[in-house]
Amino acid sequence: KIQYFVIMLFGLCLLCGCEDALTVKPENSLTYENGLSTPKDFESFINGVDKALKVLTYTNEPNLQIKKGVYVDDYYDDSEMEWSQTLSFPSSELSYWNTRSWQIYYQPIANANVVLAYADVADLSSEERNLYKGQAWFYKALLYLEIIRQWGDCMLIRDQVELLPTAKTNWDEVADYAIDLATKAAEVLPEFDKIRMANGNVATYKSTPCKGSANALLAHLCAWKAGGKYFAHDDAYDEMELWKKAEEACTRVITSGQYGLAANPEEVCASVLLGDSRESIYETITRNFWNEERLPMGPKHIVEDYAGWPIIPTIQPSSVAYNVCRIKASSMKEMYLQNDLRREAYFYKLDSMSHDTLLPVTGGYAYLYKFRKFYTERTDDGYIMVRGLDQNKIWWRLADIYLLRAECYAKLGDDLAKADLNKIRNRAHATPYPAPGENDIQLAIFKERERELLLEGHRYYDIIRNGLEYIHTYMDGNYKTLDQQDVKEGALFLPIGDEAFNLNDLIRQNIYWSRFE
Repeated sequence: KIQYFVIMLFGLCLLCGCEDALTVKPENSLTYENGLSTPKDFESFINGVDKALKVLTYTNEPNLQIKKGVYVDDYYDDSEMEWSQTLSFPSSELSYWNTRSWQIYYQPIANANVVLAYADVADLSSEERNLYKGQAWFYKALLYLEIIRQWGDCMLIRDQVELLPTAKTNWDEVADYAIDLATKAAEVLPEFDKIRMANGNVATYKSTPCKGSANALLAHLCAWKAGGKYFAHDDAYDEMELWKKAEEACTRVITSGQYGLAANPEEVCASVLLGDSRESIYETITRNFWNEERLPMGPKHIVEDYAGWPIIPTIQPSSVAYNVCRIKASSMKEMYLQNDLRREAYFYKLDSMSHDTLLPVTGGYAYLYKFRKFYTERTDDGYIMVRGLDQNKIWWRLADIYLLRAECYAKLGDDLAKADLNKIRNRAHATPYPAPGENDIQLAIFKERERELLLEGHRYYDIIRNGLEYIHTYMDGNYKTLDQQDVKEGALFLPIGDEAFNLNDLIRQNIYWSRFE
């Protein structure tokens, strides 16, 4: 067992990729106390968990679930989008999906447990102990949120630092555990501007877990369990209490004084989505990361299937009709009305480039302009290759939290939902609620999240959180025929990958997906 610890510790030191990697004291009985004794040691170990989140951005696992609800009008039939958007997974293709593994989520959970196991026995000040424990709690809660949103029922690793075979736990019980972790993190972590690193410097990057990011995480966890009551295994809980808890967490973020909305949608595109803005609450640093790691491709992001001219100058305007994913200009004109500033910020010259005279070039499709910076590399023969999106992964920004609080208020029957909804509409110069024809505040908030957070990875989870009626309305193919039993048996989640079964003989496939094996 000691050998296992040593190997894991050494592997994490390599993962940290920095000069402050852990130094293990040469003692006969090697334990983590030897390597985790100073603030710099704990900070390096925490950085290793953050590095694991970076690695996740280079895999396709998160995109598999996000693609299910991403807004798209047309896509190639032979692409992943066909399977994702219609829930039509041919048995011949199930093996492809079953190569997806949750193992990369569990190793950093075990590593966070190392911090929690030794923070109380190390020679740390109370402030340092709270910081490192709070950050470890945050990472565990975030990883569990990702796991239960992608796979539903999963292994629940509480305090173990060795990943032993473990049976699945119901997702709603895992959610309770993650909510408790996020609550404790929000209680002990300082606000971002109060965090001091081991060298005494202030925190530089929004990838540093703090009170604001912990409250944003708590809000999303509570909202997920509240909205998921219709497919919970044990639905004997008060979802209104969870909506209230989510609202309170959102309010703490909004009133903290740490964050502020960008002035307009153009600033969202040109600054906020790149990273390190006042609107950003929590993000993973990925800009220039592929250069540092020399990975063959940049971060995987759903927008790469939409991107082209004019963001990538080596691509011709006519290529928009051949993108993997395509959005019709007419659809976006309906989504973003004439006075909505997002109409031109999110799409390049939406009106002029969709003129009938340009149909032979555009095919009637819009040019995505919301995400504007990509990695490029010039080859020896002068060809410019596009490597990936050169922007940080923004987990949550303030506009998301305003709209999530609006959703909480709507579920609680509180008229304050309109004020939060209109806070985001006013920034975009969109018509305040209720616009002509609007009489359903819950639907209006969902549609506003769809507009504001377009292609930011929220839409599928928003649909699920709003119930089976929304799934039948806003999803296609086999989604429209799902019933209550299907969703309880795991239809909304990914099948568990083969690797999990190879490593753990206590794991069983979700009931829904076992039908296709």
